[in-house]
Amino acid sequence: ASTKPLDRPRRSENEIPTPVAPLTVDHVIPRSRGGTDHLDKLQLLCGWYNRVKGDRTPEYLAARPAKMPTMKELFEELRPLIGQVDGFSPEAYQHADDNVETLLSYYAIRSPCDDSIEVLRKQRVAEILVRKIADHLWTREELGASDGLNPNGEKLVDKWDKQRSHVLTANYDTLVERMDNAMLNNAALSLYPIAITSALSRCGYDPRSLVDTNSLTLYKLHGSISWYKSADESRSSPIYGVSSEDAMFDVGGNLSGDLKLVGDKRRFIVPPVLDKSTLLSHESICNLWWQAKRYALRGASNLYVIGYSLPETDIAMQTLLWEGRRSEQGDPLNKIRLYVVDIDKKVVPRYKKMLGAYYEVDDTYAGADDVFDRFVEDYV
Repeated sequence: ASTKPLDRPRRSENEIPTPVAPLTVDHVIPRSRGGTDHLDKLQLLCGWYNRVKGDRTPEYLAARPAKMPTMKELFEELRPLIGQVDGFSPEAYQHADDNVETLLSYYAIRSPCDDSIEVLRKQRVAEILVRKIADHLWTREELGASDGLNPNGEKLVDKWDKQRSHVLTANYDTLVERMDNAMLNNAALSLYPIAITSALSRCGYDPRSLVDTNSLTLYKLHGSISWYKSADESRSSPIYGVSSEDAMFDVGGNLSGDLKLVGDKRRFIVPPVLDKSTLLSHESICNLWWQAKRYALRGASNLYVIGYSLPETDIAMQTLLWEGRRSEQGDPLNKIRLYVVDIDKKVVPRYKKMLGAYYEVDDTYAGADDVFDRFVEDYV
C-alpha cells in the first residue's frame, strides 16, 4: 500500500562522513581456541572487523559467504553444539532430519509428558540454539555490509520510502533498516509502527524525538536480532532496540555501547517452530500483527511476497494473510494481485491453494535465478 510520494532530501556521497576506524590487537587464533600472546600470533584489525571475527578463526570467516543463510545452513550451524551444550542430544538432532523448525520445536515447545525439570532443561537448550542462530545471522549481516549493500535492494527500499509502503518481514535481520539508514539517515526506531525503546534510554537518552518518520513502515513480525526484552515471560515489558552502529565491543571483547545497556536482556526473536502462539504473546507484538492486518493488508492495492515459501506449518502467517483480506464483519474484500518473487516456482501452487480465495496469485517473477533483479527493474 502506498500514498503520495514525499519530497525528501537524499544524502549525497559528499555528505557521508568517513570515520577513522581505530586499530585493535587481535589474536589470529582466539585464546578460547588455544591461541597465544606470542607476537607472530597477533595482528592489527579495525575495531569493526575484530568485533565481527569474535572468537572465530580466519578459516571460519573465509568459509562463510556474505549472503544470508538458508534454513538448512542454519541447521548445520547448530551441529557443533552437540556435546558442548548439556541436554542437546545427537539423537534429537538426527531425528530433526535437516529441519531446523523440527529441532527448535522439540526444545522450545513444552510436551505434555515433560516434568518441570525437563521443561527447564529444554528451555535452556532452546535459548542457546536461538542465540547461536541470532549470532550467526548478525555475523553474516555484518560481513554483507562490509562488501556493500545490494544495489537493487537499495533501489527497492528507496522506492518503498518514496511511497511510504508497508513492508512485512518474517526475517530477523536488519538489512532493510541498514539500507534505509544509508540512503536517508533514518534511525531504525522511526520505521517501526510499535514502540521500540532505544537502549540508550536506559542511561537517560531517548533519540526518538530526533528522527524523521516520513518513510516506509516496517513490520518485523518475528522480532529482530536488534531487539531485546526481559528474560522473564512478561507480556508487557519494554522491547529495547540496539542500532548496529552502536552495538560495539571494546578491545578486550567486553560489551560496550548499546549492547552493554541490554546485557541483562535476551534477544527478541521468534524462532522457526511449529507453534509460535506462545512466543507471539507479548502485547507489543500482538499490536504489531494487528496493525499489519488492519493497515497494511486491508489497505493494500498489491502484495509482493519476496523469498517467502509460505510453509503449511506457519499457521500464524497464513491466518494473517487471510484475515488481512476480510472486512471487520468478516466478509471477503475485493481480490488484489499477489506477486510471488521466488527462484522456486514450486511455491506458486501452494499460494494458489492457500490464498487463492483472497488474492490473484501471479507467478511472473517465479522460477528463475534472476527473478529479484527483474522484479526490481520492473517495480522501480
